[in-house]
Amino acid sequence: MKKHYLYTGIFYILLLAVCGKLFAEAIILEEIIVRGEKKVVPEESLDMRDIRKTAARDVGEALKVVEGVSFVRKGAIANDVVVRGFSRDNLNVLIDGMRIYGACPNRMDPAAFHIDFAEIKKISVLKGPFDVRNPGSLGGLIEINTTVPEEGFKGEINTFLGSYRNITTSTHTSYGDEKWDILVGHSYKYSLPYKDGNSTRITEQYPPFVPNRYKDSEKDDKAYLINTSWVKLGFNISDYQRLEVSYSRQEADDVIYPYLLMDAVYDDTDRVNISYERLNVCKLIEKIKAQFYFNQVKHVMTDERRVSSLGWVSGYMMKTYAETNTFGGKVESDLFVDTGTLSVGADYYFRNWDAINRLPTGIQKMMPDVDLSNFGVFVAYNRTVKKQFKLAAGARADKTRTKANDNRSDFCDLYYAAHDMTKTDFCSGGNIQLTYLPVTNIELFAGFGHASRPPDPEERYIALQKPLLKPDWVGNPELDPVQNREFDIGIKYLGNRIYGKAMFYYSDIKDFITVYNIAGQTKSAKSFQNVNATLYGGEVNVNVYLPFDLDFQGGLSYTWGKNDTSGNPLPEISPLMGRVAIKYDNEKYFIDMESIFADDQNRTDSDLNEEKSSGWAIINFTTGVKYKKFNVFAGLHNIFDKHYFEHLSYQRDPFRSGIIVPEIGRNIYLNITYKW
Repeated sequence: MKKHYLYTGIFYILLLAVCGKLFAEAIILEEIIVRGEKKVVPEESLDMRDIRKTAARDVGEALKVVEGVSFVRKGAIANDVVVRGFSRDNLNVLIDGMRIYGACPNRMDPAAFHIDFAEIKKISVLKGPFDVRNPGSLGGLIEINTTVPEEGFKGEINTFLGSYRNITTSTHTSYGDEKWDILVGHSYKYSLPYKDGNSTRITEQYPPFVPNRYKDSEKDDKAYLINTSWVKLGFNISDYQRLEVSYSRQEADDVIYPYLLMDAVYDDTDRVNISYERLNVCKLIEKIKAQFYFNQVKHVMTDERRVSSLGWVSGYMMKTYAETNTFGGKVESDLFVDTGTLSVGADYYFRNWDAINRLPTGIQKMMPDVDLSNFGVFVAYNRTVKKQFKLAAGARADKTRTKANDNRSDFCDLYYAAHDMTKTDFCSGGNIQLTYLPVTNIELFAGFGHASRPPDPEERYIALQKPLLKPDWVGNPELDPVQNREFDIGIKYLGNRIYGKAMFYYSDIKDFITVYNIAGQTKSAKSFQNVNATLYGGEVNVNVYLPFDLDFQGGLSYTWGKNDTSGNPLPEISPLMGRVAIKYDNEKYFIDMESIFADDQNRTDSDLNEEKSSGWAIINFTTGVKYKKFNVFAGLHNIFDKHYFEHLSYQRDPFRSGIIVPEIGRNIYLNITYKW
């Protein structure tokens, strides 16, 4: 047995000893961690109580308990979500239906970063190309729903204290009656750089004499400082009509990214969302909903905390200012048709993205003021066919136009022939899903989905001339839209003793966009290309509710990816990963022991300098108590102080800084929530 499985092996033996004795009297546990709710939903989800129990700092970390979901770690926070090998623009991340994009070309600020935990009510994950209500859900949908005001005067105060001065405090209060309601809140987050299992700070990972290493004065300075404020106002126009307006402001300062060559000086975000809903319109129309939203992100990153900035009058050697603005809207309606529900709708969004980079070679338009507009229509239908069959189907069509307003063709033409800076793409997709209940407690399901997305502005238009012999970075204006054709099949068992789920998926991807090396007239560059690819894998999870208030949970997930054009493995694919846990919970207090583990990953893309990773296993302990209006959670994460790396932290070209970012070492935390 490998050394990194030793603790997990011991943990399994203890679990089997307990479960073997008690299994005969087991009864059901709900699918996704939340006890007491017997309904099984098609997507997988977490609510805030689940998140509060953990040491997670952001949405990316919180979702790692869901099979098939992993994350890219760049620093102490702002982790990028990955679902079954799909990441970046291949996933949709929505906040109350709002599309939001980060401004940083290096993805320092992915979409899920721009919301605080205290705003969140629920996070849902829909895997695969089975979302037709939103454009571009190629590999899945992460849907974040925010807290809503309650009737009467309600509120919450939460305080989180963890190792490395990890501090989060938040409060929100609301008032509501039959006519109107309001909710206001604020959150404060602060942390120093954490230490890995070798007691080394993440700011101390660089070898000596490397220019991008942190200054001695910065190695133990703050890892991030984030303030977020929000307000939500609702009007119940009638028993069947509601209007809701919300605004949020996030200010993230001094966020470090050892994974990258620079750190964020600030990242400021404004979100505005307006929605209107009318229920029971008539006998035919069940619901009409309209939405409008606007958001903007302003971002500055420099190397001023690194040794490379020494000697420069400006205080930095390189700096990028980036800004993105997005607005859009959607109108949709649910209609009663036969014995099912027909949903129809149309949506539109517009995004502008601009970034200016300063290097010793001069000032450059890294993102040349790109406009992207998308208009789409969709239809979805679901119904029960007899008693044993449930049918769901949908279709979608989109027209997307992208335009680079600043001319960077002189530079781009060093690598590509002359090209048009305006592109129009037509994308379409659809799906059909069938669920069959052959006998009580067993559910068989299968689905085929097809989704596509246009190339994003970075993939087509980014342009950066780097100094000396370092490779340039240039977009490929001739990229085609990506298409994912996926087949899923699985089985669920929902009985009086156990809940289990096993499923397999296969994705045939046409024109997948990946990074590659390109030879130019004067020197090489990193660019993007279309390739054909294959992804397949599976997930298994089981939940058992044992006597004496004991719960058992276990899960495994695996993804295999191949670049069919080159024959190489697809980059940034997580290895086999799993989780097992045993929990005692009597509704007043609980004790939870879990082991999380990953296998070696030897399938890497050598063309992008992706490195292999070793397997690992850690054990976490969590406990909590509910007393009157208080919820108290405490935990010890990574009990044995394991030094390990998530595979996706093995950064590849063209973004690599030259180091690997380790995971957090032993971490003690306490979370106290008071509600009224």
